[in-house]
Amino acid sequence: MPILSLAKMTRRPARWAVVCVIALAIPGSYLFSATRSNSAAAGEAGQGNAGPAAAQQSPFAALNPRLKALPPAASEGTTFAQFTDNRPLDLSRSGGRVGFVWGGKARGPWSAGSLYYPLDRDMNRGHTAEWYAQNAPERVVYECDRKTPAALFTYSWGYYVPLDTSNPAVRQYILDAYVLPALDSGEKIIALDNVNLRNTGRRCGVFRGGQWVQLYAGGGEDPAYASGVLAWVGWLADQIHARGGLLALNAKVDRDNVPATRKLIQLGDIWLDEAAFTHDCDARASGDAWQVKMELSQWAAARMPWVSLDKSCASPADLTDDEAQWVVANFLLAKGPQSYLGVFHDGDRGVLRYPASLNPPIGVPTGAAFAIPGGGMARRFSTGLVVVNPSSAAPLRYVLPAGSWKALNGAPVSGAITLGTTSAAVLLTQ
Repeated sequence: MPILSLAKMTRRPARWAVVCVIALAIPGSYLFSATRSNSAAAGEAGQGNAGPAAAQQSPFAALNPRLKALPPAASEGTTFAQFTDNRPLDLSRSGGRVGFVWGGKARGPWSAGSLYYPLDRDMNRGHTAEWYAQNAPERVVYECDRKTPAALFTYSWGYYVPLDTSNPAVRQYILDAYVLPALDSGEKIIALDNVNLRNTGRRCGVFRGGQWVQLYAGGGEDPAYASGVLAWVGWLADQIHARGGLLALNAKVDRDNVPATRKLIQLGDIWLDEAAFTHDCDARASGDAWQVKMELSQWAAARMPWVSLDKSCASPADLTDDEAQWVVANFLLAKGPQSYLGVFHDGDRGVLRYPASLNPPIGVPTGAAFAIPGGGMARRFSTGLVVVNPSSAAPLRYVLPAGSWKALNGAPVSGAITLGTTSAAVLLTQ
């Protein structure tokens, strides 16, 4: 689902060298060295000042100079991501700061903004299907009925026309009409939405010279479609990089094709995982799906800027302790040198007020996350501990390490804790 500030519904139920350097040079258990930059009282929205020392210690900028455009995240606590200008964050309760804005303007000197673009559709509303029929009929992709544009999403006003990104003329049009003007105006990051290796838009074929040409199977898992996405994103990344820009991908995890998912993520500079571990009230990631998500998140967070976006069951201001701990504990299990957390409910618009529970005073990581008996995972921090039970079938009992512990609400905790199914705990040292 796109992160776009419009009501919507689905229509139907040289970069490789840089990547290899990053993948080899940063270990998965990287420990932060930058000084703390979060402060509950910093700024009107709770934004802190990371300072020049933190900027010099950003591991990614040293390996890939392009990433100097992205300010370093805080080593301690949570650095947040904001989603569009229509969902500004109020961090007066949580503290912390906004480090990245997806599809919106930067929030001060220690954040980065980005320009939104929806993967393969023309955002010019004047370029309707009728306009394309008259001016460039070969550029439109249809479903297998050969008459319905494969638009993926519809809105109250209609839909963005889906384009054939295997067509060189389409690629050049998107580059010239949207990407280059943004980069020329000073934008550093292009935020590419709806990047999915599965053919969820039911794309099938095009008309060339009036003749039908089938490109894809028409939906679902389709190697030809996945290859097409990789080719298009790779080409666009090259064009952006050649002009000094960065590419942020809202890329879906295809758990049936993890190697291709990794290849896709590596084409970009920043990976955003929408509905990372929570998807509204529908479900929390669990079992094998959780394991794939967590492994990919930890792998990516150690190698590149990573954004975890959770779709909460309620607006962030109304998060229960149970849901808040699930959201932030999963984020902290994977948190790397440049990681950002975002939370919103799909119906949210306007100011989002984040609770203190999304930025617990847990300190800095003292090591990598580790598996615990019973199928869970935990991670130690300088002043705390997070534990996650990803099972949807069985509770998890965890014997606490030696020391004095307390829950987020201040209640003392000792001995062992028992987590219910798909739940988490954030504990602090006494």
